[in-house]
Amino acid sequence: MKKENLFKRSTGRGIMVLLVIMIMISLTLSAMASDRQRIMQAPPPDQIQVIIIGDRVVDIAYNLKAMPVAMSVRGSLWEMADTLKTMSQILGCPNFVTVKKKNTIPGALKKFNIKSIIVEKSPRFCLYKPKVRPDNIAPIVKGWDVKIDYVDFSKGLESAVRQTGKLLNREIEADLLIKEYKTKLSKVKAKQPGKKINKKVLILSGAYQQSTGKSMLRVEAPGGYSDYFFLEPMGCINVGGIFKSSDGKLTKGHYAVKRQKRGSNLKQLIQADPDIIVLTGNAYAAQKHLAIYLKSNPALADVTAIKHMAVYSLPFYIGSSVMEFPDILLQWTMALSR
Repeated sequence: MKKENLFKRSTGRGIMVLLVIMIMISLTLSAMASDRQRIMQAPPPDQIQVIIIGDRVVDIAYNLKAMPVAMSVRGSLWEMADTLKTMSQILGCPNFVTVKKKNTIPGALKKFNIKSIIVEKSPRFCLYKPKVRPDNIAPIVKGWDVKIDYVDFSKGLESAVRQTGKLLNREIEADLLIKEYKTKLSKVKAKQPGKKINKKVLILSGAYQQSTGKSMLRVEAPGGYSDYFFLEPMGCINVGGIFKSSDGKLTKGHYAVKRQKRGSNLKQLIQADPDIIVLTGNAYAAQKHLAIYLKSNPALADVTAIKHMAVYSLPFYIGSSVMEFPDILLQWTMALSR
């Protein structure tokens, strides 16, 4: 009888958590629709006869209401790229245009009759590809009738914004943008806890294939972007290392979650027992895998993060959306310090 009652209580908790996860899916889809509507209502930026190589410069240009004819950015990692590609042609990531297919930028210069390139210079452009540098484009376009200007981020973001504003003839707008950024960042910093919060965090990244309805799940490994920008500064611990496979293989800073008959095998999630679960990428895909696994293993309902409803859909930040960082930092701060 006792075992039967225990099973009923476990199943009841599982059903309640499943309902919460389904509500989260609905809220996430509603938020996505709201974001799309907001973007569609915003006035489009001016198109400038230039090619920009580097995510951060493109982001600053966009916030200065200017977009290049074409750009080289990390489209598969930068969430804003899906929006920006409707305003400017993505030619591939800097690794693609400087290493894999070096004729891409020369071809675009000819196709669009472009005489100007703006290039990002960052001390550390990409954590996943440390050898990739946007400024490696210089020898590739040597001999072409094109002017190359650089935006140097080694002197800080404020300097980079001013450099970009000068190159785009938007110096007054750059001053206003810097002022707005500082105000937002100051407000966010004031909301952060004054001490390390020492919480265990697991970051699930979902991917969804619209044409087939199939989805997959990955886990962000320790030492990645989320650790650098959010977890370490707030004293949180990334427990995603428990998903590390025997070969230790990483794909863009993430471990693949093993599949089972239906959905993903999340037994390591139960073992890690995180205080907070963060969903990046396609939140619906991650929520779907949680809901499926819960049906086969009700013990998932006893994970601290799920039991306390500390499961949050947050933006994946790779240092590209530099002007949007205060807004993104606020979301992570509120979730982690709950």
